[in-house]
Amino acid sequence: MKKETRMVASRAAKGFSLLEIMAVLTIMAMAMGGVAVGVMGYIDKAKVKQAKMDIKNIGNGLDLYKTEFNNYPDGDDGLQKLVDEKILKEKRVPKDPWGNEYIYIFPGTNNSDSFDLYSFGKDGKDGGEDDIVNWDEDEDE
Repeated sequence: MKKETRMVASRAAKGFSLLEIMAVLTIMAMAMGGVAVGVMGYIDKAKVKQAKMDIKNIGNGLDLYKTEFNNYPDGDDGLQKLVDEKILKEKRVPKDPWGNEYIYIFPGTNNSDSFDLYSFGKDGKDGGEDDIVNWDEDEDE
């Protein structure tokens, strides 16, 4: 009886085989990959929401500027006028969540009675489905 106990104890002391360790590492890598993909999707959605909020807040600032000065700032002065006149609380014009400047056009080509304000989105290029704008794009179709 004692001989069997020693055999079991010595086998347990050897640890895991290389195959078992590789199987566990593969399962862990697959789980981490799934988590990373899910998190990246949430980060992208959060950046889009942030850009939409920025455009709305900057747009409100532009409307306030118009109320105070009877017109929107010229396209050449752009959004910097909102900072200069202390309409925006920030000390500089914010950039979009991807690190690019927001595009401001006055008079607007899509909003002919006011201004166009937009971000090129994730790809940083004009056009495409990822652009975030302050006009209804369905009207153009």
